[in-house]
Amino acid sequence: MKAIFKREVDSYFHSMLGYVFLTLFVLLGGVMFFMNNLMMMSTSMTSFFSSMVSWAIFILPILTMRLFAEDRKTRTEQLLLTAPVSLPEIVLGKFFGAFWVFFCAIIVFIFYPIVMNFYGSLPVAETVSCFIGFMLFCAAIISIGAFMSSLTESQIIAAVSTYAIMLIVMFMSSISNSIGNEALASAINWLSPIDRFYDFTMGILNLESVVYYLSLIGLMLFLTVRVFEKRRFS
Repeated sequence: MKAIFKREVDSYFHSMLGYVFLTLFVLLGGVMFFMNNLMMMSTSMTSFFSSMVSWAIFILPILTMRLFAEDRKTRTEQLLLTAPVSLPEIVLGKFFGAFWVFFCAIIVFIFYPIVMNFYGSLPVAETVSCFIGFMLFCAAIISIGAFMSSLTESQIIAAVSTYAIMLIVMFMSSISNSIGNEALASAINWLSPIDRFYDFTMGILNLESVVYYLSLIGLMLFLTVRVFEKRRFS
């Protein structure tokens, strides 16, 4: 898995994709921090992370669209499938490679609360909870993007299909509000990744929400492995 991880990280920075993603993510983070914290003179990072969640939905598919689609298009997928590495190790190596590039982008965010601490009392529990929730939410997007990328050799289709899923996710609350059946509406809200993220913005590290995100990530990666198992034996 380590070799796959290293290969994936290197591939991002041997092309413009890794640099474009990092620049775009850090730049947007800086703008959101300026608008939500510096201009408002607020030490709360809740609005900042809520804004970045919306942007992450549109930016992260750019990072994940090439994960498996590129190998399939360039016919290097067969090299992976015949390598002395298990399919779960291949999928996990690629997933963690993409997550590492994302993590490099949000390292900058760690300095924002330090800056805000000079303006007043920093709500530490709320800030830490937001960081954890944001990373889990984005990891879930990466896992969804990885699954969609495994289904096609077109990076554009992989990105667009991930966008489509995440747009549905964004409007799950609106959909639930328009449903007359209370039980069904509650189920939709319970399944909403965005609603789960807002649990973290209250400064409470909800174990149920952590398990939910980890389960979603695990499910998407499991489905990705199944796609490759089917392709290996076909």
